[in-house]
This record gives sequence, C-alpha cells and structure tokens, in this order.
Amino acid sequence: MSISETDHFFSQQSPLRNISRDDGIRYELRPQQVRMAHEIASAFDERHHLCIEAPTGVGKTFAYLVPAIHYAFEMKMPVVISTHTINLQEQILNKDLPLLKRLLDRDIACAVGKGRSNYLCLRRLSKIADLELELFSDPAVSGEINQLLNWAERSDTGDYTQMDSPVSGALWQAVCCERGNCLNKQCPFFSRCFLFRARRKLASSQIIVANHAFFFSSLAMREAGDEPHNSLTLLPEFTAVVLDEGHTIEDTAAAHLGAKAETFILKHLLNRLYMDDRRPRLLTGDVSLSARKAVNELRAQAELFFSRLLDWILAQTPKPVPLRYTVPNHISNYLDPGINNLSNELERLIESSDESPDIQQEFKAIRNELLEQNRNLNQFFAMEQKDCVYWFERQGKEGRELSFQCVPVEIGARLRQCLFQHKKQFPVVITSATLAIAGDISFFQRRIGFEDAKTVVLDTPFDFKKQVKLYIGESLPTPDAKNFLDEAEIHLRHFLTLTKGRAFVLFTSYSMMNELAERMTRFFQNGGFKVYVQGGKYRPRKMLELFREHDRAVIFGTASFWTGVDVSGEALSNVIICKLPFSVPDHPLIEARGEMIQSRGGNSFREYSLPEAVLKFRQGFGRLIRTRDDKGIVVILDSRIKQKFYGRFFLESIPECPIEMF
Repeated sequence: MSISETDHFFSQQSPLRNISRDDGIRYELRPQQVRMAHEIASAFDERHHLCIEAPTGVGKTFAYLVPAIHYAFEMKMPVVISTHTINLQEQILNKDLPLLKRLLDRDIACAVGKGRSNYLCLRRLSKIADLELELFSDPAVSGEINQLLNWAERSDTGDYTQMDSPVSGALWQAVCCERGNCLNKQCPFFSRCFLFRARRKLASSQIIVANHAFFFSSLAMREAGDEPHNSLTLLPEFTAVVLDEGHTIEDTAAAHLGAKAETFILKHLLNRLYMDDRRPRLLTGDVSLSARKAVNELRAQAELFFSRLLDWILAQTPKPVPLRYTVPNHISNYLDPGINNLSNELERLIESSDESPDIQQEFKAIRNELLEQNRNLNQFFAMEQKDCVYWFERQGKEGRELSFQCVPVEIGARLRQCLFQHKKQFPVVITSATLAIAGDISFFQRRIGFEDAKTVVLDTPFDFKKQVKLYIGESLPTPDAKNFLDEAEIHLRHFLTLTKGRAFVLFTSYSMMNELAERMTRFFQNGGFKVYVQGGKYRPRKMLELFREHDRAVIFGTASFWTGVDVSGEALSNVIICKLPFSVPDHPLIEARGEMIQSRGGNSFREYSLPEAVLKFRQGFGRLIRTRDDKGIVVILDSRIKQKFYGRFFLESIPECPIEMF
C-alpha cells in the first residue's frame, strides 16, 4: 500500500537525508509535511476525498508527489497533478520529479498536460508559404517562419513555451495545432507529430503534471459528450488527482464549464478564408466564388452588428467595465443566417474533389469553429442556461472588440457531478496554503461542492512572532475618502524608505495603482528606486526577474501579485496592502452570486464577499515569508481593518505577530 511506503519515505530513515548541498535543498524533518503526506496516502489507499490547507514552508509539493508516485505504480494508472501557475508546473517537472526519481530509485515516467494550441503543427507549418505567408503584413514574419522551420528540426516537443525566442502571436495561431484541424494518420507528418507524441506520453506516464485550465477544459468536454471528437484534447484515464493552488479552482472551473464567443475570433476566421486585398487566402478559384461572396456578406453583417452593439453598450456604460445582460432575447443574433449560409458553402467545398485534403481540413476546422461561435452567441442572447450569468466584455487596445461571457453562477453542483461524485470514484485531493478562515475550510468546500471531503488544516512551520511585524494605519481615512491617496502616498514613502524598497505594493484596482505610481515618480527617481508597475512595459514574470536583480526594487501590482508569486530572502522585505481585497460588487459574476445567496434568504456580504476577501488577504499577506530565514514587515493602509466589525476576521485569519498602529 502507498501509505506504508510514504510513511517510510518521510521517516527518520528518509532518503531525503541523502540530499546533497548540490541539490540546492536543505532537508528538515517537518511534522506538518509528514502529516500531510500520510493524510494524502490514506486518501489514496482508502479512496476518499481530502481537502488540506498546507501553509507555505510545509513542503507540500513533495508531500503529495511521493504518495502520488507510489499510488500510480500500485494502480498501474497515472495520477494527475494540476497546478494553477506555470511556475509551479515547471518546478515539478524540471526540479522536483527528477530529484524524486533519484531518491526513490525508480524510473518515474512523467509528462506535461497542456492544451493542443501549445504545440506546433508540422503540416500547417509546411503549408504556410503557400497558404498563410501573405496573411501577415510585417516583412519580418518571413524571418520568423525560417526560425520556426529551424526550431522544428531541433525540437523534441514542439512546445511553444520552450522556444528561445517566441514568434508573433498571429503567426503562431497560423501554425499551431488546432481543434478540428487534424488529418490524424492521413497526415504526412503523423510519425513526427508533436501533439500525438505528447498525448502518447500522457497515456504511458505515472505522473501527469497539468494546469487547471487544461484539466477543467478536459472535464467540460467529457461533460458535454465531446470525448470522441476531441480525444487529443482530453486527459487519459487516471486513478487520482491532486489539485494544488486550490483557492483558484472556483473561477477557473467556472470559466471552462461555461461558454463564450468573441468578435476577434469571428473576424480572424473570415480573414483566413478571404479578404479582397489581392493576397492569397484559402478561398481561391472559380469553385469557391459563392463561398467568397458568403464571406463578404457575413463580414459586412458582422461589422454592422458589432458596431451597433458596441454603441449600445457604450450608452449603458462608457467605462471599459463588464456589462451584464439580463433580458432573454432582448437582442437577437443577427449573424445566424449568414454563419449558416457560409457553413453550407464550406461544407460543399469540403466534399469537393477539387480541394486538397489539407485545404479541406482547414475548411472543416474553420466551419466547426464558426458553428461553435454561433451556438454560443445564440445561447448568450437567449440566456438558455438558467444557472448562468451573462455579460459583455470589451477587449483589445481600444476596447472595440467584444467578448460574450456565459459563466455558471455556482459550480458546486457541476463539479460534484463531473469530478467529486464521478462514476469511477477516484480520490480527489485539493490543497493550498490558503483555504481556511480562522481554521475553518467550510466556505471553500461549499463554493466548489466538496462538502464530503475530509478536511485537515496544518499549522505553519514559521515563527511569525519573530519573523514579521505588522503595521496598521488605524488613523488613515478609509479608501473611499477624498484625501486617502494623499495620506497613502505619505506612508508609502515612509515604509518604502524604511526597507530601501524591496517591496510589493498590492492594489485592488489599476486606477489607484497608476495614480499613486505617477504621483511618486519623482520620489522614486530621487531615492534610486527601480519601480515596476503592472500593466506597463513588462509582463509579471519579467517584472519578478528584474525585481530580484535590483537591490532597491519595488513592484506595484494587482491581482496576479497577490497569489502564486514566490520571492524569498531580503529581496522581498516589505508587503504593503493598500486596500482590503473585496471584489468589485458590481461585476456581473460577483453580483449574480450575491443575488443567489440573497434569494435563499442569506446575507451575501457575510456568506460570500467577506470570506472571499479574507482568503485573498491571506494570500497577499503570505507573499512575505517563504522560508524560515525570511524577515520583514507587512503594512496595511486600509483603516477599516480596525474600524469596521469585520476587520477582526482578517486579523484572526493570519498568524499571530507583533502589531504597531500608526
């Protein structure tokens, strides 16, 4: 049984003690890690679900990998490890599993689970000069195509993330593996296909390291009965699953169990088929004359429809914020006849002997995507699913593109059906550093339908009384006061000077973040600080790299810096929370969740808004201490944490540490 092997691994005779300094790991026997590994092994052996909070420093990755490996070998089926962040996914694959292979003296087969668009399609690449090259106006694209050709010869995986120098997004869309655009064994490149190679590796692995997006997308396809058609998109059968970074599950699962349509996708599909710009497109020759006419008619209809729709949205709310759609059939899908007409034309060409198999497959893929977008538009405007919330979202640099979102208000029932109470009854383990509120995990369990799981809350291995000092701006005005930014700026200057930068400044809105960053520009310049503002020149991952390199660095960040970011040592000595992280109450999804709670006679603030904010607060607070050697301060500029009744829930949710008011 995996439990006895796991217990032995974490015993006094643990092979972890044989880790050398060259491994970059200092092993310490931690009771929390031993308990966690034992509980997970028990869940596997006894086939029950487990929800376990494991604070930072417990060593949770090893605690679930070791029993997962033993159980996979015992059951002769893979165990899926799913993470939210790419960083953790890469750490497990490139660092943790290779080390465990050596320590366990086992040839552990492992594979990564990613969506098919991450892989290069050799057939599409080979045809790009004939079919796609002229789609791109930038002459530099020809150089990128040569880059892709050279990389394809060298690469073992065809995985986009492993390219030394990534190509443009538009070019990658033209050459990546695409749903419905596969010749399978009829493809001349089948023996070299990167996607098939990756999927075969999944099926023969003991450990599959996936991400939440891929995992829940796979579940959604199975629930929709789309398994035969999308077998290459799905995970193989597995015997257990561990969902790490579990606090992200609700929103990720909701996004993939819903549906959406996008104006950008529709325009992109039409442009691939035909544009009257004398550039080669897919639709050529006399045989496709009527299809080209159908494309032009649909494009004109789409431009008119989306333009009028955008004007209507701007009249409702000129700000670039989501707009909820609440009246079924208030708007009709004006594009339905045109999409069906074009679909019929493409079907005629697919069945035509005048077109090559390559072109026919391209037509099939485009036709299927057009019909899916149309189904989602019809579903959206008719509000067909009663348990969902619907909204428009403006996208693109100028906010001229639209996304039509349909998302389940609550996902608990769906996850119970397709995951937790699955007919094959495999054990599910969910873990994170932040699941509980004052030691109670029930809020999280209710939100995702995981009430039947055993719960365990581990204590922290860190000494927060010695490692952290908490400063609370008790005397500051509340964040909605006119003079809040003035006061916040004064205290930001003080505390950033105190720690010589080395700080994350966490915000809940881009507007407040950008205004304070602009106000403090001269202060940063005069003080020799290097400041990185989210949404600016660099992406979050690059911001972190630069932050670690500079000894007086400051990051101004929003949502993505509250969680899943790991900076240890003196590089991060200060975390400043400008505002308690309550979700925007008028976001359609948050609003709909509140309405559902109220309709049942509950209190949406106490039952949803407050506990959700507390969990986010814990995540932000947790950025500071990542190892036993870390020290620093946490500063809270939101006086409501002391002035309002609910403030105590935030303070009770974090480890005890010395507090100073200002």
